[in-house]
Amino acid sequence: MRLQTLKEAPVPGSCPAEFRRKVLNLVEAGRPIRQIAHDLGISEQTIYVWRRQHLIDTGQLPAPTSEDQTELVAARRRIAELEAELAVHRRAAELIGKVVPPKDASRPSR
Repeated sequence: MRLQTLKEAPVPGSCPAEFRRKVLNLVEAGRPIRQIAHDLGISEQTIYVWRRQHLIDTGQLPAPTSEDQTELVAARRRIAELEAELAVHRRAAELIGKVVPPKDASRPSR
């Protein structure tokens, strides 16, 4: 199986899932992580992180899966958007309250 060489090695953080899967297949086949890392020009730590996440995603280790993490990030992003929108509405209501007096306040007292 031919994998990328050092010159073709991807930029950190941008490795395609297929590349990661091939690296993990080499680890599962018994090749030493140090040798794989050297041959492919990636760090050993990167391989260990990928392997740990793979074990989590396959249910072999207890922790949030990649899918859970993705959903959590999306939910936090949406919450931040909604909080910002709410702040805009609150500020608009505050400004309108200063400019336009309430209807009951415009009637003369009897």
